[in-house]
Amino acid sequence: MRIGIVGLGYVGLTLAIAAASRGAEIFGTELNPKIKACLQKDRANFFEPGLDELIAKHNRKNFHCVDTFNNPPIELFDAFIITVGTPLYPNSTQPNFEAISTAIESLRTVYDGKQLVIIRSTVSVGTTRKVVLPLLAKLSGKPAEELFVSMCPERTVEGKALRELTTLPQIISGNNSSALQMARRVFEKISPQIITANTLEEAELAKLYCNTYRDINFSVGNAFCLAAQKFGVDGANVIRLANEGYSRAKISLPGFVAGPCLEKDAYILTDNLPDCASKNFILSARKINESLEDFIVDWIKRHVDKSKAVVLSGMAFKGRPATSDLRGSSSVNIARKLHAAGYSLRLHDIVAPVEDLETLQLGAVVTDLSAACEDSAALLVLNNHERYEEFQLPALKNFVVFDAWHVCKKIFASDSIKVFTLGNFLLEEADTCAE
Repeated sequence: MRIGIVGLGYVGLTLAIAAASRGAEIFGTELNPKIKACLQKDRANFFEPGLDELIAKHNRKNFHCVDTFNNPPIELFDAFIITVGTPLYPNSTQPNFEAISTAIESLRTVYDGKQLVIIRSTVSVGTTRKVVLPLLAKLSGKPAEELFVSMCPERTVEGKALRELTTLPQIISGNNSSALQMARRVFEKISPQIITANTLEEAELAKLYCNTYRDINFSVGNAFCLAAQKFGVDGANVIRLANEGYSRAKISLPGFVAGPCLEKDAYILTDNLPDCASKNFILSARKINESLEDFIVDWIKRHVDKSKAVVLSGMAFKGRPATSDLRGSSSVNIARKLHAAGYSLRLHDIVAPVEDLETLQLGAVVTDLSAACEDSAALLVLNNHERYEEFQLPALKNFVVFDAWHVCKKIFASDSIKVFTLGNFLLEEADTCAE
């Protein structure tokens, strides 16, 4: 099976390598010069366990990064998979699907309407049928009903993508029965279980529902945590208390809900949803999770002066599973807001490359976290990488630690070091109902 993949970012590259590992012949196109340069060196431009080893094994054998699908000339493809990103427009909650149109246009010289086109990107409900199919009809010169289009949503989590691609059920759909069977043949090479959606729209919604469901669940924990502090109670502790040994309570602990998917999928879901109670509920949950960043920034402004630097560690959007991905990171958003407020920042991450942090242009990038803290005013630990559990501070005076995820098990509060978490950082300012 010969498959063309448009976009070799996180979704496209992990899928390409997983398929190549199962014997498919994969050709991928990519516009980003950094991604292409890394692939020339047999590695990915991001951290994913086991990926670089598989790239080195399959690169230039049955996986090829090419400029176009017909240069050099390549025989007819069985399928094309669109995996390009669908970000929001800057300073907007409206999704930008321009990359999908560009990706489809890139097929012009090799697509004749006989191949299956799979949409793997996250899109608003109806996009595959109302936008993608007409574009392909125009490209091929054939009626839309004669084409083969499938929506097969990406479902993996960063840090576990290669394992999940070959173990998680894959959702497939099609605009007709032939497209459905073609999609089945593609994903049967990768996944042990195929789930069939009745329509393209069902498949689009399934992806959006999974991510938005997680967003809403996390928002409950964040809302409860903030509410508890109004009563003078540690919000994280009371959630642990409520959950312990009680199977009917699975309240999420407080934390940032970010990354390249969760930060936007609620907006993509509601993009063309008519005004209704469901839309208000979904967006309210998203706003609660976004508000956490501003609560912390405002708190820093009240408790940390600008006479010394502030160290921010954990710039990747999550620490478990570990990733180097800075996209959609609450840590980066917090850094931008503090930088705009005039704070001198030092940035650190356990996994993200130094050059990626330097690209942010938000402050000095440091590799020695202990040394960076020595003449600073505060340390903000903003993701939950397991290595923070062993981190210890040097002897410091008048120092503030904000350990968002309560992972720094060896940092203790003292007369000279004040330690705060998401569960208790607002307690000192609480106007408690008990009073």
